[in-house]
Amino acid sequence: MDNSRITAAIWPWGTQTREQMELAAKEVTEIGYKSFESVKAAIYAFDLDLDAYKEVLKRYDLNPVSFYFHIPYKGKEDELFVNLEKELEFIAELGVKRICLQATGGRPEVMDEKNLEFELNLVKKFAEKTREFGIMSNLHPHHNTWVMYKEEIDNILRNLDSKTIQFAPDTAHLTAASCDPVEVIREYADRVNFTHFKDIKGPELMSEGYASAGMEVYSNFCELGTGCVDFRTIFDILKCVGYDGPLCEELDRAPVSNAESARNNYNFLLNNY
Repeated sequence: MDNSRITAAIWPWGTQTREQMELAAKEVTEIGYKSFESVKAAIYAFDLDLDAYKEVLKRYDLNPVSFYFHIPYKGKEDELFVNLEKELEFIAELGVKRICLQATGGRPEVMDEKNLEFELNLVKKFAEKTREFGIMSNLHPHHNTWVMYKEEIDNILRNLDSKTIQFAPDTAHLTAASCDPVEVIREYADRVNFTHFKDIKGPELMSEGYASAGMEVYSNFCELGTGCVDFRTIFDILKCVGYDGPLCEELDRAPVSNAESARNNYNFLLNNY
């Protein structure tokens, strides 16, 4: 396979300082990675200094292929849009064409029609703004958000067309939401524009709290091939529809070190995709 498609999610190295990003770049390129996904918060470690960010990328011959955005809790959703144009301009200047979008944080007591419509309109607003910068937003289902279960995924992808938003499935989060990742990915295979490959030890999800950039960290995610996700079938589905995008490995909490897990996940994708 084309190993240049294998992508590292580097936010576990840290998102607050340039040194954390540089360490991630050094370690993943030593493994063989040519690309990475980061999170929006990490660009502020560089104070939106585009030249400084590009210098690190050039030094390690490493390319960003996606940035991860998450919608704050309800009532704070306007915060997402305050600096959005400036952030999108920065990301577009890096040549990035994809964004992963995590839905509104927290769960309402009842996900009724009113809440489904609220989330649909919010996701649409965000996705339409990213399109103005030549960037495609990709819906990323996630535990403890307003797009967690199958009907919530359907609400977005059936009501917004593929020109507005596409799909970035996460194999572990789908499993934790009692979705069958094989069936969900099969149904929306033609909308897959990015992937988060994570394994999980079982269907119950155990949170360890939040990382510095606001991402919830889970302890029973595990290295690829060591949990219960049927990657073989998922890979076959993606190949059948001609998916040629990034293959992004991600692990919230590495058992030994970020570099060791990134290496194990790289080898798994290289040998099994």
